[in-house]
Amino acid sequence: METTTAQAETAIAASAQPQPYNPALKYSGEQVVRLVAALEEPFDPREIKWRVTNTTSDRRRGQVIAYADPRAYTDRLNALFTVRGWTREYSIQVIQNFERMERGNAGARISGKIVVACKLTIDGFGAHSGLGEEWADNENAATAAEAQAFKRACSCFGLGRYLYDLAGIWVDLDEKKQPLSRPKLPEWALSKRKSGGSQLGGRTNQNGLQTGGPALDGAAIRQHVRSLSGQVGFSLARSLSIAIAGAETAEEVEDVSVLATLAAKLEDTVRGVERLRAATAVVGQAKCAEICRTLNFPGDSLDDVPDRAGLRQLIEALEKEAGATPMRQDRDGAVGAPGLSQSAGETEQPAQTFAPREMRNLGEARGKLLREAQRVARLKGLKLAEVIDRAARGAFRFADLQRLMPDAVPAIQAATQILQRVA
Repeated sequence: METTTAQAETAIAASAQPQPYNPALKYSGEQVVRLVAALEEPFDPREIKWRVTNTTSDRRRGQVIAYADPRAYTDRLNALFTVRGWTREYSIQVIQNFERMERGNAGARISGKIVVACKLTIDGFGAHSGLGEEWADNENAATAAEAQAFKRACSCFGLGRYLYDLAGIWVDLDEKKQPLSRPKLPEWALSKRKSGGSQLGGRTNQNGLQTGGPALDGAAIRQHVRSLSGQVGFSLARSLSIAIAGAETAEEVEDVSVLATLAAKLEDTVRGVERLRAATAVVGQAKCAEICRTLNFPGDSLDDVPDRAGLRQLIEALEKEAGATPMRQDRDGAVGAPGLSQSAGETEQPAQTFAPREMRNLGEARGKLLREAQRVARLKGLKLAEVIDRAARGAFRFADLQRLMPDAVPAIQAATQILQRVA
């Protein structure tokens, strides 16, 4: 039995490996940017369904997660690439003799598992694969595993990926353990694409590309990046810009495709910030500040979160404190924390202890400096780093701003005063 299981798992893992990208490019860089944006666009809210995953002991309230039927995924692919522009292939394995423990049942039973690998190929984009699994004694096991595998493959292209970032919502249940009311989706999870056109206006052809509206250019994406950067805070935006574009700010990036990639990652980070705020509302700002200190953040404001790895740690700690199940299980049961993985090269800051008031003052001073520096940078057409370095007059540098400690507050305030006089 063990040999059979190992062979099956090896075969499945091999079939699920991402396929190499086809070097014969079908779309231009601009078309790819548009198509990726169309793939990542949220589904129509009417396509969203809710599944109860946990209930209270009295079964009157339950935690629900959002999902979409596989037909919504196929409809999007057909609309963007036509029925001839994409294909999917399935391979099925049955792995026998698993010991299955059921909730509410002290005993165990032996069952098999159906594991499905789905390879999704989009003409001109390449191929990705996803795995789905279900207990064999479920009469709909094959259908469930197939849908799970297909959705996971789609998410590799960005289609439906935003659903993995929706936190579970607690709602009242009826006598059939179904939600009494339909939960409200957050603003960022609502489709902004109007029928017959794209977000930037104009007509849309079968590939979701504009044919009559203004061409997508770096200025439009750059403005979008500026807006997103303001929502996630200085440190998160800067760390992403450095990791993706090798530049301190989006203003220094000329490649439109790189800007589009940065925008997509910032959008993902905005969803993480929404989770952070939701968890903080439950546990309170005081508890959030306490956790920030244990993580060695310089303060408890959004600007004090150094990078996405830090954001992930803070969210998990807050959600655990709130009594919620950390986002370790996605819509399909996969383990992970989507969109908040640690970037290469990130290191922890050494632990230091300061009074909460000192750290709060540091965060406020740094925030004021950044706001003034951004204003001056736009006014004078300069880079943000150049503005701050000039105002600091050698007391500190922009590159070291995140690592400053409370004893640097007077120097930060002096630099801010210099910038406030610039008109």
